[in-house]
Amino acid sequence: MSRNTKILVINWQDWKHPLSGGAEVHLREIFKRLSKFWEIHLLVCSFKGAKDYEFLEGLHIHRVGERNTFNYFVPFAYSRLEREIGFDLVIEDLNKIPFYTRFYSRRKKLAILHHLFGNSIFEETNPFFALYVLLHEKMIPKLYRGIPFIAVSESTKEELVRGGIPEEDIKVIYNGIDTEFFKPSKKSERPLIVYLNRMRRYKRPDIALKVFKKISENCRDCEFLMVGTGPYLGKVKSLAGKLAIDVNFAGFVDEEKKREILSSAWVVINTSAKEGWGLVNMESFACGTPVVGFKVPGIKDSVKDGYNGFLVDDGDIDGMAKKVLEIIRDEKLRLELSKNARSFAEKFTWDKAAEEFRGVIEGML
Repeated sequence: MSRNTKILVINWQDWKHPLSGGAEVHLREIFKRLSKFWEIHLLVCSFKGAKDYEFLEGLHIHRVGERNTFNYFVPFAYSRLEREIGFDLVIEDLNKIPFYTRFYSRRKKLAILHHLFGNSIFEETNPFFALYVLLHEKMIPKLYRGIPFIAVSESTKEELVRGGIPEEDIKVIYNGIDTEFFKPSKKSERPLIVYLNRMRRYKRPDIALKVFKKISENCRDCEFLMVGTGPYLGKVKSLAGKLAIDVNFAGFVDEEKKREILSSAWVVINTSAKEGWGLVNMESFACGTPVVGFKVPGIKDSVKDGYNGFLVDDGDIDGMAKKVLEIIRDEKLRLELSKNARSFAEKFTWDKAAEEFRGVIEGML
């Protein structure tokens, strides 16, 4: 294979977008590595102040439309880029609403899926838009049959198989983590419990506050920190006041500050309704910090119950609080979980994930 081979990756956002998350970290880490072998172009939505075209970290980035209307711009932008560049492979990074490239592209295709929202989308937005997203998701098994898939976890693979995608068409490639950057350091003097995620409804930061409330009733020395921003932040702060919990809100933090917080935390809680794999979990593990989460898709893939953290039944606030208190009070358990968390994270690297991607792509070209 040579740099003359041209690949187009279509994703809703790139990592510079203000609302970027784990999917965009994945996009960046995988394809900047693969740019050593092929010429890679990204087609993503634009945002205020963004350039229509940038060349970043070996990747050609083309931006069109806006976040809420991007999927309508994709067919026209693709036709223009196809005429100007000509691609050997088109990769759809499926996130929310698919782009249906099989209707306007004759090129070979590969799909990447982090997770399907399913009914959890109703926790995030109004019923009309939630139904709109859900109906599009339900079209994936029918309209993407025959296209190879890469899933980031066994849970995501199981969702695809249940939907009708043949198991042999799906390869699981786990996300990586930068264990040179995210690494353990000194823990805080007082027990520090952290929630780190976007402030969106389906991430359920309101449940995190209720867990904090339960913990505070049994641990007066505990500190609670919520990290992240998003459209739900105002309501979360209001709820914290109503519950009379002493919670610190850090808002958005850069990577260095995030590493500092995760390294000093005693435990991280993840109350999300669903994830693809759980980037927050992996960053916490790399910092030697155990995670307590709900037994839901994605979270149950990365959190190994009793090894690098604990899993409790979905929505079990009392159960989550109990496990957090168990970690705080039992130093031997906490140290064991911390050691195991770091060992677990060290098994996953972006280099390994990119190499597996390379093998799949080479088999298609």
